[in-house]
Amino acid sequence: MFERFRLELNRHKQRPFLEAVAAACALVATADGEVSFSERARLDTVIESLSQLRLFDPHEVVDAFDEHVAQLADDEDGVAAMLKVIRAGTRADGAADLLLRISAVMSLADGRDSADEHAVMLRICAALALPQTAVDDAIASVQV
Repeated sequence: MFERFRLELNRHKQRPFLEAVAAACALVATADGEVSFSERARLDTVIESLSQLRLFDPHEVVDAFDEHVAQLADDEDGVAAMLKVIRAGTRADGAADLLLRISAVMSLADGRDSADEHAVMLRICAALALPQTAVDDAIASVQV
């Protein structure tokens, strides 16, 4: 019983980070006007690899991503709303850097870092009060 309580508490603590990841991924994925299959596949890889997100059903993360994509399509202030979600979900130590690396992984999902995706990552970087050089560092750190 106490294990279940601990799991629920951890899920509650990590929910803002889940929303921040979904928002950042949505921003990067929609930067060029459409969400590609490779970007959706990359989102699945991110979900599977992050211990902070393993607490959740993968469908919760995908649903949050889809909601953010829809909000970006329907709301002219969608980008500002996503950046607010990103700031709120990255208050823990190291979360901002991790989120930027996740954004880089999404940006490279189709094998290249497009100018539009790079510009979105610079906006995420600014919202997180990280130096602009952090974008290139994040991309370099995830390239294989």
